[in-house]
Amino acid sequence: MAAAATILDDIDDKFCQCCLCFEQYEDPRQLPCHHRYCSRCLDKEINRNDGDLKCPLCQQEADVPENGAQGLKKDFFMNEIIEFIDIKKSFQDEETHECGDCSKNVKAKSHCFKCSEFLCDKCHEYHMTLKSLKEHRPYLLTLKDVKSKNLTLQKLSSLKQAPMCKTHPDVVSRLCCKTCENMPICLACTYGGHKSHEIEDAIFLATVKKEDLRNQLAILIRSKDKIEQEVEKTLKIQGDVVATADTEINKLDNDAGEELDKISKDLKAVHEERSNAPGQIRDKWEGERERRQQALEEEMERIRKEHEEMEQKFKNDMDTIIRKSYETCNEKESKLLSEQKSVERQLQEGKALINKERGNKLEGTEGAIRNRKSTIVRMQNIIETGSNILVSENNWTAIQNADRVRAASEPLTRELDVVFPELDKVLEYSQVRLSLGRSKKMRISEKPVIEVAIEDIKVKEWVIHGVAAAPDGTIVITGGTSSEQRNAHVSVIKLDGKISKQNVFDSDALDLFCFCAYFRDDKFAIATYSNAKIGLYNANDGAYHNTDLFEVIGTEVNVLCLTADGSHDQIIVGCPNSRLYVLNGELQLTSTISLPQIVKLPRGIVVNNGTIFICCGSSKSVYAVNMEGGLLHELPKPDNTNCTMPYSVCTSSNGSVHSLWVRRYFDRTVQDCVITQHNPDDGSLLTTTPVRADEGYLAAAEIDGAERLLLPSRYVGMLRVYELEEDQ
Repeated sequence: MAAAATILDDIDDKFCQCCLCFEQYEDPRQLPCHHRYCSRCLDKEINRNDGDLKCPLCQQEADVPENGAQGLKKDFFMNEIIEFIDIKKSFQDEETHECGDCSKNVKAKSHCFKCSEFLCDKCHEYHMTLKSLKEHRPYLLTLKDVKSKNLTLQKLSSLKQAPMCKTHPDVVSRLCCKTCENMPICLACTYGGHKSHEIEDAIFLATVKKEDLRNQLAILIRSKDKIEQEVEKTLKIQGDVVATADTEINKLDNDAGEELDKISKDLKAVHEERSNAPGQIRDKWEGERERRQQALEEEMERIRKEHEEMEQKFKNDMDTIIRKSYETCNEKESKLLSEQKSVERQLQEGKALINKERGNKLEGTEGAIRNRKSTIVRMQNIIETGSNILVSENNWTAIQNADRVRAASEPLTRELDVVFPELDKVLEYSQVRLSLGRSKKMRISEKPVIEVAIEDIKVKEWVIHGVAAAPDGTIVITGGTSSEQRNAHVSVIKLDGKISKQNVFDSDALDLFCFCAYFRDDKFAIATYSNAKIGLYNANDGAYHNTDLFEVIGTEVNVLCLTADGSHDQIIVGCPNSRLYVLNGELQLTSTISLPQIVKLPRGIVVNNGTIFICCGSSKSVYAVNMEGGLLHELPKPDNTNCTMPYSVCTSSNGSVHSLWVRRYFDRTVQDCVITQHNPDDGSLLTTTPVRADEGYLAAAEIDGAERLLLPSRYVGMLRVYELEEDQ
C-alpha cells in the first residue's frame, strides 16, 4: 500500500496520458477492468464497434450505458491528479491569471479550492487574515507548497472541499443517498425528493467502505504472494525436470554402453574361434596322420589298404567337423548381433519416450506459469487502485469506487481454486529399463515369503480371475462376487492382504469372469469373458470407463485373456476365434493378429519387446509369436512333472518368461502346480519349480526392491508371494 503515498510531483506526465489519443485525459472514465480512457475516445470506440465496447488493452468486454461513455464511472482519482498537474504547470510556467477577488491579471500566489480561483499576493493575505474568509484557509494551495515537491495525494485531497448538494448548490453535502446511486445531498433533501430513501452519513459510509476494501485488499495481497510462491516453485521444478530427464538418459546410455561392450567382446571371441578352428583341427588330424604313417612304414605292405581307407575317412570327418564349427559360430554371431540390435532399438525408444514426456511436462508448466503471471498483473493493478482509494481523504472516491474494486478482486481470489499442475508428479517419468536378453536363471523361493488372506474376498468367498501389478507395487485383482449375484469386483490390495480400494460392478458393466493387466501410470486394462467389455480402471481414484468389444472390432466374441504394453500404447485381447485384437489407450482398434493354426484356444498371454507368449489350452503348450502372428517357437514343457496344462504366463524385469502349469484330475480339482522359466530369445527352458497346489493366476512385480511372483488363489481368497533371486 506504499504506492498510495506517492509524491504527486514525481508523477510522470505519461501517467495522465490516454493510450488512445496520447493526450492528457479529458473527462476520464474507468472501465470495469480499471483501465481508464477519455470519454470522447470511448465514444469513438463504441461507434467503431457498432455499439459494443471492449477494453483496448485487455480486451475485457464492458456493458455500454444508454448515454454512451457519459454513463460510465468517472475516474475521481485521475481527475484529482490532472487538476493538480494543471495548477502546478500554471505556477511553474509563471503564467498570469485573473485574481478571483480583485480581477487583476498577475502571477498567482495561491489557489483557493473553495473559490475555485487563483489569488494574487494581496488577496492571498486577505484570505489568511480576514475572519470572513476563515473557512477558506484549509483549502488554499500556495506556490510554496508546489515548490516543496512533497505534496501527496492525501494532502491534495484534504484541500478540496466536499461536493455541494445537487439540489441545493450552495449547501455542502454531508449525506449520501444510496437509493440514488450514492448521490451527494444535504439535510434538507431528506425532507424532499429523497424522503423515504436509504440515507447514510458520507463520512460513516466512506469509513465502512474503506474498511471493507482494506480487508479485501489484504486477502488479495495474500493470494498474490501465494501465487508468486507457486510460480517460483514451478520454475525450480522446471529445472529439476530437465535435470531428471538428463539423468535418466545418461543412465540408459551407461546401461546400453556396458551391454554393447560385452557383446563386442563376445563377438571378437567368436570371430577368433572361427578363424582358429580350421588350423587347430588340421593340426590335430595331421599329427594323427603322421603317427599312422610311422606305423605304415613298419608294416607298409600289410596295412597299406587299411591306411588308404582311414585316410579317406579322416578327410571326411575333418570336413564335417569344420562345417559344424562354422555353423555353430555363425549361429552365435547371429544371436549376438540380434541382441545388439535389440539393445540399440530399446535405447532409442527409451530416449524418445523420455524426451516426449519432458516436452509435455515443460509445455504444461509453461502454460500454468503464463496464466498465473497474468493473474498477478491483474491483482497488482487492483491492489494499487484500491490502496490509493484507502488513503484518499475524499470520501466520495471511496463511496463511488470501493464496491467496484472489491467486486473486481473477488473472481481473482477464486482463481486460487483452479488446479495448478501436480508438481509432485512432474518429476515422475515412465520406467524405461533395457531388456538385455541372455536371461539368467532365477531361483524361486521354496516357500512363499508372504502368505496372507485377502480381507473381504476370503470372508465373502469371492472368486479371483486376474492379477496385475504396477511398477510402483500397486496390486490389482479382479473376479466375481458370487454365482448368484454374478457381479464383478476390482480390488486394489496391499502385501498384507488389506484392501485399499474396492469397486463392485453389476453385470451390465462387468461379469464375474473378468481379467486385468497393467497398462501405464495408475491405469489397468480390464476385460470380461461373456459380455466382452473392455475398459480402463484407475487404481488411484477408482474411475472406470469401458466399451463393448463388439463395437470396437465389429464381431461378437468372448474374451479369454488380456495383456497390455503402456510404453507402446497397446492393449491386446485374446479370443477363441484364433485372433488377437490390439487396441490403443483410447480403446480404439489399431490392428488384428491372426494366430497360427496350431494356436486355437489362448488362455493366457503376455507381450514382451514385440514378442507375444501364449498359453494354448487346446494343444497344452506355450508358444512365442511375433506382432504379425508368425510362429517363432514352442517353449519346452516342464521337466519330470505331471503338470501338462499351461494356465498363466508373465515376464519378469530381466525379460525371463514364467509360466504356471497345473495338473487337473477328473473332478477338475488342481493338485499339482509348477512354474517354469524360459529364455525369451530362443524359448529354452531354464528352471522348473514346484509351488503350492492351487489353481490361480500369475503376475511378476518388483516390490520393495525385490523381484517377486504373485499367485492369488482362485477360490479361497489367499495371496502367496514368492521371491525371485539370481541363481549363482
